[in-house]
Amino acid sequence: MIDDRIIARVAELYYLYDINQYEIANKFNFSKAKVCRLIKEAKKRKVIEFKIKNIDKRALDLEQEIEKAFKLKEAIIFYNSDIKGYGENLIFQEVGKIGADYLKRVLDNNLNFAVTWGKTLYYTIKNLSVEKKYNGINVFSTIGSVNLAKIEYQAVNISQMFSERIGGTCYPIYLPLLLKISKSKGSLTQVETMINKIMGDTSKIDYYITGVGVISKNSRTYTLGGFDLDFFRTLISKKIVGDIGLNFYDINGNFIESDFEDRIVKLDIDKIKKIRNKIAIAFGPEKTEALKGFLKTEIADVFITDSKTAEKLLD
Repeated sequence: MIDDRIIARVAELYYLYDINQYEIANKFNFSKAKVCRLIKEAKKRKVIEFKIKNIDKRALDLEQEIEKAFKLKEAIIFYNSDIKGYGENLIFQEVGKIGADYLKRVLDNNLNFAVTWGKTLYYTIKNLSVEKKYNGINVFSTIGSVNLAKIEYQAVNISQMFSERIGGTCYPIYLPLLLKISKSKGSLTQVETMINKIMGDTSKIDYYITGVGVISKNSRTYTLGGFDLDFFRTLISKKIVGDIGLNFYDINGNFIESDFEDRIVKLDIDKIKKIRNKIAIAFGPEKTEALKGFLKTEIADVFITDSKTAEKLLD
């Protein structure tokens, strides 16, 4: 049995001094196959240990925990747990950067994207910069507009900004989010009808990118005049905690009808489920309950957040 000293020496030459296996074999009069076995044995005996350095403040272990806990394909987390002085706007910027990095990684010709709304999505697209324009990309807005203080966060603006940055074609929705009359009684076209007309089927959308909404009197939508009090009272009475693209769910991840379904301009959850890749971008202590409910739906494939939010979700 070869002792640890020789194994350590082989591993040192290979990993620290970049000596190839053939040269190591000649040095010790070993076969190359034996050198390969010794390198593997070094890992097995823990003569050497690997530590992946956090890159760009990424929390790699935490990402793996979140992926396992919520059955995600991928979690991407900005690390800010031991950093003081990070204001909310700076975290929006940093989470937006890693969201933009994800988009740059998956961008290619002939892709179809569907987007919702929100400040986090705005910062994601704002931080997106590509070296070349792409061909055959379509970007669809999937909800109507609401009376928010800033137009930047509207789905119409986000879809337009996204398509301009990557060279795609934008399909905005110029309708209010909540109609005064039922869609079934009016002549207004539903979101999925527009998508079907252009693509043939919503299942041909490659990526659905959404924020996560909080249902409370303190939520941005309510405080900025998006809906009236009766609407929120109805949602709260149904124990709804959050939404994606105005599809509502409870803390256990069950999607629940709001009683306003025939007036909301949105892409319905049954259509969203058929989309190949669903990416959610959200953070913040006020969203913990909404995010827990959302992740329990198992809708998301990719979840992008900050480490403080991730840690709360694992508590």
